[in-house]
Amino acid sequence: MNPFSYGTIVKGPYFYDRHEECKRIVSTLSGGNNLVLFAPRRFGKTSLVFRAIEELEKLGYTCIYFDFMPVYSRESFIVSYSKAIFAKQKNLQSAVKRIASLIKGIRPKLVFDQVGNPEFTMDFTDDKVADKTLEDIIDLPEKLASENKPYIIVFDEFQEINNLNGENFEKLLRSKIQQQEHVNYLFLGSRTHLLNDMFNNKGRAFYNAAMLMQIESLPEKETIEYLKSRFSLSGMKIDQPVSLYLIEQAGNIPYYIQLLSAEVWQYMVSSQQVVTLEVVGFCAEKIVDLKNDYYFELYGRQSAYQKKLLISLVISGENVFSADYTRRFRLSATSTTQKALLGLVESSVIEKVNGNYFISDPFFKRFLSRYA
Repeated sequence: MNPFSYGTIVKGPYFYDRHEECKRIVSTLSGGNNLVLFAPRRFGKTSLVFRAIEELEKLGYTCIYFDFMPVYSRESFIVSYSKAIFAKQKNLQSAVKRIASLIKGIRPKLVFDQVGNPEFTMDFTDDKVADKTLEDIIDLPEKLASENKPYIIVFDEFQEINNLNGENFEKLLRSKIQQQEHVNYLFLGSRTHLLNDMFNNKGRAFYNAAMLMQIESLPEKETIEYLKSRFSLSGMKIDQPVSLYLIEQAGNIPYYIQLLSAEVWQYMVSSQQVVTLEVVGFCAEKIVDLKNDYYFELYGRQSAYQKKLLISLVISGENVFSADYTRRFRLSATSTTQKALLGLVESSVIEKVNGNYFISDPFFKRFLSRYA
């Protein structure tokens, strides 16, 4: 069995380090404060959050994880959020009656599937969902919680509330959250620039609504030890220089470290026992080749100037608005560069961290380097 895991929430032996980050999340939320978690895509935010949820539940908190990504309307939010809350209740029959008494405008029901598993479902009593129904569902965790059994709500892909009735939904959610005494919230998402604007823009409802926490790259020392221990499970060896090379090729991003390591293991499992620089490079190229069609399509979607910028970012993402950078890569006016970069950030092709820009997918960067 492959000792590396990617594409799903990383748990158990596949999850490593992040001890301090997990400790801070737990202490902030258990201390009665809300928290917003910033990190580029594929940095392992969700895996870290699920580890923190495990610790919080040991402390007696009821933790509800809710993903905004599939939500497309106020109605779908009400249905999905109520299901997420219901799933954490112990007495299901009692929970249905309690929810029915607390939320006007819906008829909650408990039904059973073909194998007898209980499922929560509901009907709306009116064709148009009333504002009161939305308010009630937002307040539901507070009404179910108590001092002895507080709730923690995790809102993933939180920036997607921008698509739900615009600022009205955002303002309503903020006004309800700030009144709740037995519920705390953790906000995170993959489009960090949008999330950053929501919590740092004075004109937004969630300005200063939560403490801010940014996730950095994993420490190289811990990653090297992790790679050595995981490869050793299959009798394979990887030394420090090769580990550092693998980390570099994966952009020091947890998801891609796991992906490249899994590909290396798969390549070596029936042939050799020592991981070499050549094997890592070969497997990195193999990943690019496997995703070649997708990368061609992604590159083709960009404007001519954005393509030029991407090739520049392969070489450097620092000081992109400086005169030296403009001359070096023969770029246009700063305003043109700003607009093009914003489009690339909006589409998650690149990320901005501490004023520097980098290509989100290190294997897309490797693809682009063929043309740099």
